Amino acid sequence: MVAPQGTARRVRPAVRHALVGAVVVTVVVVLTGVLTSTGRRGRDSLPAEATPSGSARTTQPAATRSPSATVPPALAPAALLGPGALPPLRPGRSWRVGRTGTPGPGPATVCRQAGRADLGAPSALVRTFVATPRSGAPARTAVQGVELSVTAAAAGRGYRTTVGWYAGCRVARLQLVDARVVRGVGARARVLTLRREPGPTYVVGVARGGRATTSVLVTTVGGPPPPAAAVAGSLAGAVARLCDVSGAARCPHRPRLVPGLPSPVGERSGLLVAVDLPPVGHVARPWVGTRPVTLHVDRPPVACDRAGFVTSGATGVRARTFLVPGAGLPVRFGLTETAARFPSRRRAGDALSGVRRAVAGCHRRHLATTVGPERRVGGPGRHDASAWDLTTRVTGSSTVRFRLGLVRAGSRVAELSLSPVEGADLSSAAFDALLQRAGDRLAASGRS
Repeated sequence: MVAPQGTARRVRPAVRHALVGAVVVTVVVVLTGVLTSTGRRGRDSLPAEATPSGSARTTQPAATRSPSATVPPALAPAALLGPGALPPLRPGRSWRVGRTGTPGPGPATVCRQAGRADLGAPSALVRTFVATPRSGAPARTAVQGVELSVTAAAAGRGYRTTVGWYAGCRVARLQLVDARVVRGVGARARVLTLRREPGPTYVVGVARGGRATTSVLVTTVGGPPPPAAAVAGSLAGAVARLCDVSGAARCPHRPRLVPGLPSPVGERSGLLVAVDLPPVGHVARPWVGTRPVTLHVDRPPVACDRAGFVTSGATGVRARTFLVPGAGLPVRFGLTETAARFPSRRRAGDALSGVRRAVAGCHRRHLATTVGPERRVGGPGRHDASAWDLTTRVTGSSTVRFRLGLVRAGSRVAELSLSPVEGADLSSAAFDALLQRAGDRLAASGRS
C-alpha cells in the first residue's frame, strides 16, 4: 500500500510549524480618523468606514521633492466627482454626497493600509456617497479618493501602491474575482472586483494622470455589484475633472476594458497569491502563502501524478504552499502549487498529457487509491486544464482525500494539490475556477 505523498512533501513539518507560529495576520478595523475637516472651521470630520483593512505587507511609498519640482495647487472639492458621475442605479434611487474632507492617517476602506498612498502628496481629498435606500434593492456606498503628488513619478508610485493594496489584500474570506486593465483612461488605470463571503462585494477603480492619482470604490451589500465598465466610466470622469490640476499633457477618458491580473508589490512569480483563493468552509481566517521556492528535484504532491517537471526539461520550477494559520486546522491541510516553464508549447502539452495518463492508471499501480473521473475544465477562451478527486486508504478505516489539478497556458504548466479536511474544503466548481485563475497567472507571467 502506498501512502499519499502530499502529507509528507507539501511542507516540511519544521517549515510548516515555523510559518504557523511566525505569521500573524491582523485584521485592523479602524473606526476613527478617516477624514479630517476641510474648508470652513468647524466642519465635521468624516468617520471611518468600519471595514477590515488589507494586506500584511506594508508599503512605504516615497515622494522626494527635486529642486525643480513645484508644489501643486491645493485640491478643491470641485475637482471631485458629483453624484451623477457614479455608476447608475435603478429607477427611483439616486446617489447622495456624504462628506468631503482630507484623509486621516489610517486606512479609510477595505484593503488600504494608509490614508495616502503617496505619503509626500501635499494635497488629498476624499468624498463619500450613499445610495438612497429602497425596499428589495441592495445597499450601496461609494468612496472617491484623490491625491495630487509633487511629480508624476511620485504619483506613479502612489498608483502602484494603491493597486498593490487591493492585489495583495489579506482579509479573511475575501477573494479577487475579476481584474481588468482600463485602456484609454489617464496614463494607467485598472478595475478590480473583490467579494467577501458572506458580506459585501467591492468594485474598485484606480487611475493616474500626470501628478494626480484617483480611486473609486463602490461597495454593494445584498445584491450584485455594478459592472466593471460602469466603475471604469466613473474613473474616466474623475480623470477628466482632474486634468487641469494634474499637469498631464493629455487626459484620455474613453475607457476600454481588457483582462489583466495585477500582482502584489514585489511578486512576479506567476504563481497564485492569497487573494486568488476562495474561502474554505466556515473558516474565518485568511489564507497565507509561503515564499515561493525554486525546485531542482521533482516533488509530486501525490503519488499518482508522476509530474516530472524538472526531469521533463522544464526551467524555472517554483512552488509555494498556502495555509490558514490560527484556524485550528489539522497539519495536513493546505494547498500547494508548482509551476514550470517548458521550452515550447508542444513540450508543455506533452507534459500535461503524461500526467493525465499517469493519473488515469493510478489505481492499477496503487491499489489503495481511488481516482474519480477526470474533469476537463478548459474550453473556448479558457486554459487547457484537468482536475481529479483522489481518495487513498491509509488504514483499514481511515482515508485521506486530495483534489489534484493541472493547467497549461502556452508553454507554462501549473499543478495544484489541495489536502482538504472536514469543515475546510473547496467545491469541485471552486477548485476548477481556481485552476483557471492559476492559468491566468501563468499567462500574465509570460507577458511580463
